[in-house]
Amino acid sequence: MKHILKQALTAAVAVFIVFYAIMQLSLTAGDEIETEHAFYSVVEDAVNAEGYIFRDETVIMQSAIGTRSYMADNGERVHVGQSLCVTYQSSDEAGVQERINELNAQIDVLKQSTGGYFADLGKINESIADYMHKISVCVNQGDLQAAKRLEKSLLVQMNRRQATVEENGEYFTSRVSELEREKAVLEAGLSGVKVTTTASAAGYFYTETDGYEGSFSAAALENMTLDGFKQLITTGPNHNLTANAVGKIADSSKWYVAFTCGRRQAVDFEEGKSYTVSFPYSETEIDMVLERSAGKNGSDEMMLIFSSHTLLTGFNFARKQDISVVKSTAEGLKVRISALRYENGEAGVYVLSGSRIKFKTAKVIRESGGFYLIELPDSSNKTVRSATRLSLHDLVILNGKNLYVGKVLQ
Repeated sequence: MKHILKQALTAAVAVFIVFYAIMQLSLTAGDEIETEHAFYSVVEDAVNAEGYIFRDETVIMQSAIGTRSYMADNGERVHVGQSLCVTYQSSDEAGVQERINELNAQIDVLKQSTGGYFADLGKINESIADYMHKISVCVNQGDLQAAKRLEKSLLVQMNRRQATVEENGEYFTSRVSELEREKAVLEAGLSGVKVTTTASAAGYFYTETDGYEGSFSAAALENMTLDGFKQLITTGPNHNLTANAVGKIADSSKWYVAFTCGRRQAVDFEEGKSYTVSFPYSETEIDMVLERSAGKNGSDEMMLIFSSHTLLTGFNFARKQDISVVKSTAEGLKVRISALRYENGEAGVYVLSGSRIKFKTAKVIRESGGFYLIELPDSSNKTVRSATRLSLHDLVILNGKNLYVGKVLQ
């Protein structure tokens, strides 16, 4: 009898041990959770489109046949009568002219570097460091034209530094005289036939033409309808404008970009308000003002026209290019959609505070790419921590089993 009782007791203990082990494994498995810190983010609501650039431009024609040597830089502000381009029948003489242009550039830099004593070496060094940084940024962004323009200012500052160190404000005078003598010799040897093209009006000179200068004008936009715009962008260029063109002059700094988008995308834009427009071709962003929008009954499309006076060095004015217009931005805390839960009718998330689970409320601002953007506890200071609202760097629980407020995780 005792033997049977002992066997029964042993079996009961074994069953209990197995049951306890299963319970512990179950509880432990339920404590397996995935977490992620709430991080600060700025989300943009942007409209992506194909933009078309409009600008009042006059094509500069020159029918002379030969090799061209440009006297004005691309995008340079020119005055009436300024030499824009010299066309030589001989390519050798065009090459000589290019050397003269180089000498003129060197002489200009050296003249800016002389004529005085620049004693503040500290400011000169600061300017050199600033220009070097700007040039480095331009090179990294692929904007070599902008880097080239900044190079002149850097050279002037470096020359001024040398003149200051040598305590001689006329340090480069002899070099200027030497270059001017070389230039005079080269100019005396230019005896061949040449045709000089000058600016007929003041404005901004560009060496490239595309044949759309007459149709994609600022004047054409004044009363343009949605249908008129859609018809215009399907027309081809005027090849007569490009056949003998040496370039074009934009008479104003003001230019426009127009595009179409869905009516729902356009509804929140306000005329007269400034928006950030991104131009991937130039790897830059420009603030532009919405001039007006236009649509028609029964159409889901709208035409939007933006304008700007900003002329960045090396900007690509390609007639048609991809753009992105930032309609609005919102800042907040970014958490995965799977983390959002509801407690007593309030939206929020479970967070891990030490080893204990807490519930913090979370007001959703918008949804983007599998994440929710949650309102900050204090919009004026993103680092403010709240005991009840989701805060920066809170450890958010993304998923897990048997989760509840107050649970202590092993």
